[in-house]
Amino acid sequence: MAEVAESGEGVKRERRNRDGEMMTAALKLFASKGYTAASVQDIADAIGVLKSSVYHYIGSKEELLFRIFLEAHEENEALMLEVEALDVSPVDRLRDYLNRTLLVALNNIERTGLYFRDWRHLTGTRRETLIRHRVQYGVFLRGLIEAAYAAEGVTAHITLKHVSSFIIGATNWLAEWYRPGGSDSPELIASDYAELAMTAIMGTAHAAKPANSRARRQSAI
Repeated sequence: MAEVAESGEGVKRERRNRDGEMMTAALKLFASKGYTAASVQDIADAIGVLKSSVYHYIGSKEELLFRIFLEAHEENEALMLEVEALDVSPVDRLRDYLNRTLLVALNNIERTGLYFRDWRHLTGTRRETLIRHRVQYGVFLRGLIEAAYAAEGVTAHITLKHVSSFIIGATNWLAEWYRPGGSDSPELIASDYAELAMTAIMGTAHAAKPANSRARRQSAI
């Protein structure tokens, strides 16, 4: 029985390793060639197996694309939970989340570009799931912005959905120009972008008027 158990663990370990190899190869190929141009044969060649062996682990090329995005989503969900648990002010929580998400995007720049460029190739329930995930990011960011406004006693004069979309769009653009190994570190870029985002976010608000201010003015007449 011990030999069988050991053998079973070996098979599981081999499968995990093969899954990891396929995910890595698929990400690099999708990022460099584009999802539509990259083939399952390309992935098989990259990891040194037959094409039929790849299909032993996946049902389709689209499944690999979805799994790449799902992995990114799970990482971001964990990050959101960490940020929610921070014992800091709402403004600092917002700044920290922006900085961390930007740093994750920069340190996984191939995946970032793939996510914002090729997610539309997903179909059916996979596409629906990814859209829900994208909505979740926006809702979470808007919640952080609203909390920061409330803490500072300000209110937005621009639609919050547009504010969050603007900030997310700036993150998307990183994939268009950033290349690892440049003169500016990911940490510096993330910090600068986070500060720019904070300036844009807080600059779209103004001091909130007390709810009874109008009544006080009328009584003074």
